[in-house]
Amino acid sequence: MLAAREDLADKASQIAESKGFTLFGMINNLLELTVSVEAMGISLEEAVDNYSTIKAIKNASFTLVLESLLYDTVEIAYQKAKEKTLKTWFEAGVWVGRQYSSRGIGDPFTSVVKDLQAFSWNAPEFSIDNREKEVSVRVLSPRFSESYTLLFNRFLEGILEAFDYVVSFREVGKGNIRLEAVKKGG
Repeated sequence: MLAAREDLADKASQIAESKGFTLFGMINNLLELTVSVEAMGISLEEAVDNYSTIKAIKNASFTLVLESLLYDTVEIAYQKAKEKTLKTWFEAGVWVGRQYSSRGIGDPFTSVVKDLQAFSWNAPEFSIDNREKEVSVRVLSPRFSESYTLLFNRFLEGILEAFDYVVSFREVGKGNIRLEAVKKGG
């Protein structure tokens, strides 16, 4: 006997059967997982959200790299070929924006914003506020070098460009990015 909504119990039973479990075994496995993640200090919902973020990172072609390695490599590239590196980061932003747009998801801009906020854990403050035909971007990180800040700004501007936004205000300095953008034709 399982005390649950009938539709959920039926779906759980089908899933259990397709995985070679009994419903009893699957429910016990689920309860064990719930106890495990709670022991880690997170909820099952948070665990699922974290998995979704990792999957989104993978699907968006992002990769994990040591922060110091990223910053050091950025410095080398920026010093050796400033204009080409700025162009490459902008083009990468455009590519990311277009990739999200081509996924067939309901609101690709909201999706890319959500993922960027999750990916940007190296920035203590990272927000993108979308108000109809205007977007406000705020990034603050004391760990960003000047060159990394400039490159990350170009990446963000590329994403905005891919969604037909034009930057109307820009304030960029070491570890600080403020952008205001308006929708083209808006």
